[in-house]
Amino acid sequence: MPVSNLLKSSLISLAATFISLAAGFASSIIAARLLGPAGSGKVAYALWVATSAAALADMGLPQILLRNASGVTDNGNAWKALVRTALHSFLISVSMIGVAILLFAAITYAHRDASHAWFWLITGLLFLSYAFHVFSTAVARGRNRFGQTARTTLLGGALQVPLVFAGAWLLGPTGALIGYIARYLPQALKLRGYIDPAARSSREALSPEMLRYGRYIWFSDLIEILVLSRIEFLFLGAFLSPTSIGYFAAGLGLAGLIEQIMLQISPALVVNFTAAHAKGDRQSLEASYRRVIRTVALIMLPISMGGAIIMPELLPLIFGDAFEPAVPAAATLLAFVWLAGMSVIPWGIISASGRSATLLRVQITSAAATIVLLSILVPSFGLEGAALARAAIVTLTFVLLGWMAWKYVRVALPVTALAKTVLAATLCAGAASLGVYILDGLPALLSAIPAGAITYMLAIRFLRLITPEDAQILMATAGGKLPRASRPFVGRLLDFLAPG
Repeated sequence: MPVSNLLKSSLISLAATFISLAAGFASSIIAARLLGPAGSGKVAYALWVATSAAALADMGLPQILLRNASGVTDNGNAWKALVRTALHSFLISVSMIGVAILLFAAITYAHRDASHAWFWLITGLLFLSYAFHVFSTAVARGRNRFGQTARTTLLGGALQVPLVFAGAWLLGPTGALIGYIARYLPQALKLRGYIDPAARSSREALSPEMLRYGRYIWFSDLIEILVLSRIEFLFLGAFLSPTSIGYFAAGLGLAGLIEQIMLQISPALVVNFTAAHAKGDRQSLEASYRRVIRTVALIMLPISMGGAIIMPELLPLIFGDAFEPAVPAAATLLAFVWLAGMSVIPWGIISASGRSATLLRVQITSAAATIVLLSILVPSFGLEGAALARAAIVTLTFVLLGWMAWKYVRVALPVTALAKTVLAATLCAGAASLGVYILDGLPALLSAIPAGAITYMLAIRFLRLITPEDAQILMATAGGKLPRASRPFVGRLLDFLAPG
C-alpha cells in the first residue's frame, strides 16, 4: 500500500485517538479533583481489572480479525463467516469471565457490604462494554472502516466526560466507572451490524495459521496488560498504600497521553504493513517503516522530554496540590514514554509478518524483567522506584523489538535520524527549563512551552530532520483536511522546516 494511504489511515486513527485521549484525560482530572488520590486510585485499579479481564477473554480473536478480515479472498462473503466463527468462541469466554466477576460481587456483598458489591458489579459491566468494544473495533478496522470507529469514538468521548463527573459527584468511585462504560458502548453496539445472519459459523473459517497467530498474540497481550501495563498497582498497594496508586495513576495519565497515540495508530500499521508483506514490496515496506519511525519520533520526543521538564508546574496545576508527591515519578515516566510509543512500530511490522511467536518471546523477557525490577526497586525507593522500573523496561522492550524487526523482517531503525531527533528534543527541553527555573505556576508554563517549541523548530531546520519529500507527503495526505485559511501557513512552515 502506498505511503500516503498508510499515513491517511494512521491520521484517521490519530484523530480518533486525540478525541479518546482528551475525554480520558478530562475524566482522569475530574476523578482526581472530586475523589482525591485514594478514590482516583480505586477507579484506576478497576479500569485495570476490567481491561485485564477483557484481554483474558478475547483469546487473540480481535487481532486475528484485524489482520485477516480484509485479506480473506475466497469469495466476497468469506470474511463474514470468519467474524461469525470468531464471535461464537468470543461469546463463550466472555460469558465465563462475566459470571466469575458476578460471583465475586456476590461474595463481596455477603462478606463486606453492598457498596463494595456494587463497585465490582459495575466493574463487571465495564468489562463487558470494553470487551465488545475491542472485538467490534477490530472488525471495523480490519475492514478499513477507520472513519466509522472515529465517529463512535467521538460519541463515546462526548458521553464519558459528563457521566464521569456526575457519577463521581453523586456516587463516588463506583459512579465514575459508569462514564467509562458509556465511553465504549457506541462501538460495542455497532458489532451487530457486522454480523450477517446468513453467515454460518465454521471451524474451517479459522485456519490453523490464524489460530496459531492469535494464540501467540493472545499470550503476548495477556503479558502486556497483566504485567507490563499496570502491575505497579499491585506492588504499590502491597508495599505502600492505595493513595500511592492514585499518585502513580496520575503520572501514568500524563504519560499515557503520548503512549496511547501510538497504541491507537498500531491497527493501521498492522493492516498496511500486512498489505505490503502480501505484495512482496520490500522496498516500499522498509521506506514506510523508516518514514513512520522518523515522523513519530519528531512528534513524540519533544512532548516527552519537554513534558518531563515542566512536570513540577504542570502536574499540580492539573490534578491539584494533593498530587505534588507524584511529580518525580511522573517526570520519569514522561521522559521515557517516547520509547514505549515508538515500540509500537517495530511491533506492528513484526506482527504483520506473522511472527507472533517472536513478539511473545519479547513480552516474556520484558515481563520477567519487570517483576524482578519492581520487587527490588519499589521496596527500596517507593513510588520513584516503580517509575524507574518502567523506564528501564520500556528501553529494553524498544531495543529488543528493533533488533527482532531487523533480524526477521530485515528492516533497520533509522539510528542517525533518531539520534538527531533526540538532540533536537534535548535542546527543546533545555530551552523550556529556563522558564520553569525563573518563574512559577502558569507563567512558567506559558513561557516554557513557546520557548521549547521555537527552539525545536529551529533544531529541526538546522539538523534537517524533515526532507522536502516528507513535507510533500504530509501536505498531500493531510493538507486537504486542514481549514482552507490555515493551508498557506502550514505550507510555509513546512517549507521553513524542510528547505530544499
